[in-house]
Amino acid sequence: MRKGQRRGGFTLIELMIVVAILSILAVVAVPAFIKYMRRAKTIEALDQLDKIHKGAASYFTQGKVAGKTGAPLPCLFPSTQPLTPDITSGICCGGAQDSDKDDRCDVLTSQWDTAEWSALSFEIRDQHYFGYEFVSSGSGLDSKYTARAHADLDCDSVYSTFERYGYGTEGSVRGDCSVKQASAFYKNLETE
Repeated sequence: MRKGQRRGGFTLIELMIVVAILSILAVVAVPAFIKYMRRAKTIEALDQLDKIHKGAASYFTQGKVAGKTGAPLPCLFPSTQPLTPDITSGICCGGAQDSDKDDRCDVLTSQWDTAEWSALSFEIRDQHYFGYEFVSSGSGLDSKYTARAHADLDCDSVYSTFERYGYGTEGSVRGDCSVKQASAFYKNLETE
């Protein structure tokens, strides 16, 4: 070799610096990526709760009359529907309703075939992370509902909870039914 020419390659110091930089990036990037993925999963709850709200508002604002007499009935939301599917039993985190073991509930359209979910025009036709619940009470001005979504996003038995609220408004009597909603979602342990 000629004098003054250097062999190609990296020195040990240069390699150690590169490894240190990659380690620092990994320490910062991996938790941020995991948090981003969990947050992306929560979009499902927001979208589905919006569908439930629209179904509840539509049901509430449609005039109703009593059978045989045709007498106007007070405005009301559909009846309460329990958590569907009941994700608190672990059926979706590798359980009975997670046949492909991807921690999502399998599609089971029969569970949405109740009168309450039909009144809300709600069903889920894709795999999902969340179970949904609808709780209503009262009629007319006293009408209110809470729509909830619960999920165990990382299968550790700690549940993310989202809620949306709706209320009957003044003038919500026989034939003049309208709904108001809370201005924001309630969120608890959003990405647990």
